[in-house]
Amino acid sequence: MPPGSLIPRLTAILAAIALTVAPAAVPAAATGSGGKRKVKAPKSGSEYDGNHKLILYISGKSIELVAFDFRCGDTTGRTSLNDIPLRKTKKGYRFGIKAHGSITFADGTPDENGAVNISGRFGRRAKTVAGHFRVKSPSCGDSGSVKWHASVRR
Repeated sequence: MPPGSLIPRLTAILAAIALTVAPAAVPAAATGSGGKRKVKAPKSGSEYDGNHKLILYISGKSIELVAFDFRCGDTTGRTSLNDIPLRKTKKGYRFGIKAHGSITFADGTPDENGAVNISGRFGRRAKTVAGHFRVKSPSCGDSGSVKWHASVRR
């Protein structure tokens, strides 16, 4: 075998190997992260309405204000919290805070301070949000864990 014929033969073998290996690798790389949908952040300035007369305002990467009603014996209480940071997860942006806030009552009972816990998660497309809240106050006691949900106002 002449020494000049070995190089073209080696080149042909390497090209054949490259063609058989490359097509298998390309589709896996083209799908990126396995075809998972991306998580969208809630739009700054958007408003969400939900059950328990819940309203939620977004500003940047935080919740500017969340306010909601809860049962307190024979009356209804209302409280609000602000500046709750959002954290990105693979299922959607989530948030949670344990704080003390002012509670007002529908029957005219004097306002009081109470412990307020709220947590939730936005859907992947940031059109809906759902979670739990709990309020503890001197006159009402513990509301227990209450589920809530809201969707973006159109």
